[in-house]
Amino acid sequence: MTPDLDRFAINQITTRDWTLPEAVEGYARAGVKGIGVWTEYADAAGGKAAARQIRDAGLFVPCLCTSAWVNLAEPAAFAAALDENRRRIDLAAMLGARSLVVVPGGLAIGERDLRAARARVEDALGALLPHARAAGVALGLEPLHPMYAADRSCLSTFAQCLDLCERLGEGSGIVADVYHCWWDPLFEDGLRRAGADRILTFHLCDWLVPTRDVYQDRGMVGDGVIDIARYRAVLDEIGYDGPFEIEIFSKLDWWLRDGRETVQIAVERCAPFVAKRLAGAEV
Repeated sequence: MTPDLDRFAINQITTRDWTLPEAVEGYARAGVKGIGVWTEYADAAGGKAAARQIRDAGLFVPCLCTSAWVNLAEPAAFAAALDENRRRIDLAAMLGARSLVVVPGGLAIGERDLRAARARVEDALGALLPHARAAGVALGLEPLHPMYAADRSCLSTFAQCLDLCERLGEGSGIVADVYHCWWDPLFEDGLRRAGADRILTFHLCDWLVPTRDVYQDRGMVGDGVIDIARYRAVLDEIGYDGPFEIEIFSKLDWWLRDGRETVQIAVERCAPFVAKRLAGAEV
């Protein structure tokens, strides 16, 4: 039976060594319907050329990864980061991406005040929202595992990001990633509270035991301990009809393999979780 992949995208970091044209061709050949694009790859291909290649292949773009870090205490650097993020919003719009994934940075250099860092991120997102709204690109707040709070993102829990979305209002939403949220006792309740419309895309991967590198040792779906079927059932319960996207950082395994093998196995492993919504789903 041909898998139902209409909602399924591969985030191109999963095949890190493929250029954007190679990823577009490889995903489309495998029947995958979407590609999560990274800014660096789109810039290397040229924004207009990348948009044309994606469009010609018939792929949708759930997101552009990621925002430039805005958690910079020095005013000129902060202003430059806002300008770079406006450029990335424009790039997302050119590519037809629904959202720009927000990874804002952690503490500024020499900083220990996490509250101040989080307040600065909120100010930055508020400043970017008018541009995002005008471009038709949502700011996708992605809660990252707390182990990233000091350096990569001070947005650490689903509830925290959802509270921030409610304060920001229109033009903001959630990028939910099981790698970062599966441990959170409030994750399921957060999905229900967010509802179908506020979840912009849902990232799939797995948590390996042991995890050999906390930054770049994510597991292929099915190789770890995350109960993905349960979260899929919650998404069905709330009526989520948006995209699913596999995103794997794997310097010790999947990045060492041929991209064609990675794509084939990703399709096989994800197919049970990415098909159309099932009526009457229960948790």
